[in-house]
Amino acid sequence: MSKIQKIVMLQVFYFVIFGGTTYAKYTYYFEETIAEFSRDNIQPVCQVSYSTEEQTNQNVTVTITANKEIEQVSGFRLSEDKKTLNKVVTQNENKIVTIRDISGNCTIVEYRVDNIDKEPPKIIGCKDGGTYQAPLTLDYSDNDEIQKIEINSYENALILACQGIYYDCAEYYGIGKTKSEITLQVKANPQNAKKYKYYANDELYATSTEKEYQFAALKTGTEYLLKVQALDAQGNILDESKITVKTSYYGSIDSQKTENQFEAIFYNIEPSVTKIKYAIWNVFNEKKVIWKESEIVNKKAQIEFSQFSSNNYPNYIVHAYLYDENDEILDIVEFSIDFATQYEEQERAEENLYEIKKTGNYEIKVVDFAGNETIYHIKVE
Repeated sequence: MSKIQKIVMLQVFYFVIFGGTTYAKYTYYFEETIAEFSRDNIQPVCQVSYSTEEQTNQNVTVTITANKEIEQVSGFRLSEDKKTLNKVVTQNENKIVTIRDISGNCTIVEYRVDNIDKEPPKIIGCKDGGTYQAPLTLDYSDNDEIQKIEINSYENALILACQGIYYDCAEYYGIGKTKSEITLQVKANPQNAKKYKYYANDELYATSTEKEYQFAALKTGTEYLLKVQALDAQGNILDESKITVKTSYYGSIDSQKTENQFEAIFYNIEPSVTKIKYAIWNVFNEKKVIWKESEIVNKKAQIEFSQFSSNNYPNYIVHAYLYDENDEILDIVEFSIDFATQYEEQERAEENLYEIKKTGNYEIKVVDFAGNETIYHIKVE
């Protein structure tokens, strides 16, 4: 630290004359600090962060934060407190910048953005709008990794499907269509459909570009008329389709399996359900085990099976029946359990080859993990 000081000298002369001459001389010194200077020779400490480090098809913002005031850096925006630099990166880049504080001390900072992918995936084997002979084999590629591949047929009519409806059991026991979670899917649609409106009992629940919607906050044990309208880009209704479902007599189910054990827990069971009976049998030999009954406590019940012979017969079916106080079946839930190793299925899932065997009009949609998508419409004859 340096100082600028001012020194003032004051001299005083004192005279006394009584018959002779006598004098005294006094000198006083005063020090005053005018200014102090401190030299900063410590480098700024900087941290680099990114708006996202996941794969993205959007721009990424690079932020450099310092522990003291710094100077402007070309290409970056300096904040008002002069401690933060921001830069919007539109494509992948790796650069080194020099950060200087107001005293001239420097720090070298490196930033790397390598998660921007704005290139859509490629569909190999056809062109958008083309007509091809069945069977048609397609391949796909991307500069990163493909997240999902959808191949849907489309017609002039809107075709719906509802997950979890057990038509065979429900119709046999005469209890209507039952399910645990109402998820409505658009399996086929008019070619120019851009978005969909989802209704339950004529009440609009959502308007979405997605071909699947899960209805929430529906009453349990209640029949609903579900409706979907297909709209074009201008909002005109191209077609609509309806399906009747009946919600389950429970709120949700959690199920899991280990090497030789299966269990499922029913939550928020309706008061009208007084007991749950369940059984399991093998898909191949159809040998049923003893029926069991689950106790309902605090609107919750658990079913479980263990000690399976998963080596010889790895595929099992569990049926759970929900009864009222008069032993009438209110609901049926089916679980399909596969205790076989999943290696073959995983390998098949990783392959990008797809074969279209049936004739018809198809929409092919390929999406990568950055969110880029490629959509083709083709005809297979």
